Amino acid sequence: MRSTSQAIQEAAGVLQQISESTPGERGRRAFVVALVLRAVQRQLDDAVEGPFLTRRAEREVEAIASGSERALLLRLLRLGEEGWSTAVATMLSDYAAGLEEARRLAEADAVIRLALALSDEEAELALRAARIARLQGERERALVLYGVARELDGGDGSIARLARIGEAVVSDEPEQALSAAVRAAVEAEDGEAAAVGLEERARVRRRLGKRNAAARDLAMAAARYCDPVDRGRVAHQLADLFVAANDPRAAREALLFALNVGDETQRDHARARLHTVSRDLRDHLGMRRWRSFKTPALVSLSARPAVAVEESAAPAVARWRERVEALVALTS
Repeated sequence: MRSTSQAIQEAAGVLQQISESTPGERGRRAFVVALVLRAVQRQLDDAVEGPFLTRRAEREVEAIASGSERALLLRLLRLGEEGWSTAVATMLSDYAAGLEEARRLAEADAVIRLALALSDEEAELALRAARIARLQGERERALVLYGVARELDGGDGSIARLARIGEAVVSDEPEQALSAAVRAAVEAEDGEAAAVGLEERARVRRRLGKRNAAARDLAMAAARYCDPVDRGRVAHQLADLFVAANDPRAAREALLFALNVGDETQRDHARARLHTVSRDLRDHLGMRRWRSFKTPALVSLSARPAVAVEESAAPAVARWRERVEALVALTS
């Protein structure tokens, strides 16, 4: 089995290669992460240059704009000085999740591989590694890691159910496999896993042109999710679907839901999109209501000046929104 020092060194080497092949800010950030890991590795080896590398890494980290990433990397440096602990694997997993969300998948893969090397008995780490491998198109490695996650979770826990959903996504018949995985999650009263499965099935169905079925899946997923960020994400996906279907009135209802249940970034983006939808509908009152002078974190673009459908799904979406918002109010 590789030593901790060797695992860190290998991860740092991969990140260094990413930094050299990726231009701009992303490349610089990959270099900083590689430098942090090298500093930690030299600290663990009690190398003479360890303190010097640590100070240099601290200066580079302080220049990073992202507060959360900066804080995490500084914490890693502190742990290197204090002595590596089992908590590091969890911290690296959280960091990999943030990199994945930012679509920095190659870096996320290097970080989660390191986390697995440090703690290879954690089902959650194997699950995250499988997801990152899947997003990179590495189907076979993803299947192996999903299998590892299931075994580590005993085969019937919440992580095992999420692993089955991941396996279903990369199967030859994803729609049918996801339906079976969702049913199993519902029978186990695992609302989170059921919501994840529904969201994934909606993506599959949308690719197949089954927009109505995809909309139903997203609506059910939003009702089952407990986290505001998950609900807000699904609401924006639902709005995307209705915009693509030339139904801006239904998209407006989905965006109103995102405005009410999402996090701050999702709410800001919903306001910007509501302004765009109001413009497309020639709703001058809505344009005034949703106009913002803030610089949005995300840019809202109108898909095209299409003619709206004659029979909108807006009334049904409005009823769904009211029911789910009432459910959120009761459970929060």
